[in-house]
Amino acid sequence: MNIATLAAGVVGAVFVYAGVAKILAGRKWPASARNLGIPPIVASSVMLGEVAIGLGVVLGDAWRTEFLAAAAVMLMAFTSLLAVHLRRDNRPPCACFGGASQRPIGARDIVRNILLLALVFVAIAS
Repeated sequence: MNIATLAAGVVGAVFVYAGVAKILAGRKWPASARNLGIPPIVASSVMLGEVAIGLGVVLGDAWRTEFLAAAAVMLMAFTSLLAVHLRRDNRPPCACFGGASQRPIGARDIVRNILLLALVFVAIAS
């Protein structure tokens, strides 16, 4: 296994886990999304998109680069949203990983996203 495959596997697994956890959280994710200023239709799209992107990264050999690019766009959007809230000193719960993660957002969430984004670039570049 090479580094690109490993990096893609980690990103894909995190995306699938996050999306499935949001689905299993029931109403907790839409409520948390609303606190972050995310409209309900976008919140539903996020959880389904995470699962689709994650599976595409892990299983989509022919389309892996495109799914990784979609993961990068989603991570940049998430990170920007978190940064806006932190800049305003507004720290609602993120539920980034479904009902299991109800702690207030913080710098660690931005660092996690940047590390995942770095893995995306490693997977694409290798």
